[in-house]
Amino acid sequence: MHIKGFQKLSLLDYPGLLAATIFTGGCNFRCGFCHNPGLVLKHREGSDLDIDKILITLDKRKKILRGICITGGEPLLQDDLDEFILAVKNMGYLIKLDTNGSFPDKLKLLIDKN
Repeated sequence: MHIKGFQKLSLLDYPGLLAATIFTGGCNFRCGFCHNPGLVLKHREGSDLDIDKILITLDKRKKILRGICITGGEPLLQDDLDEFILAVKNMGYLIKLDTNGSFPDKLKLLIDKN
């Protein structure tokens, strides 16, 4: 998974919950109003964040946080998104996925997996 940003605490990204936010790189759209254009246009620049370190941090914060917001870019471009979501759900987190809706089949697969 190409994780380009990690916010350890968000009071906005998951309404009603203390959450962390994961920012994925890359998007299939080029919207002029995008609030994360660096993740869209420059997603190949710089290195990805270490997923294992993020999972360790999330595991340590599960008594504080209730949810995880996964955003981007477009998260559904990530081939191993379902594995990451499963790892986070197994910690007891609720998941909010911000998507542009252009991959309904992938989204349905995730929903079907609960």
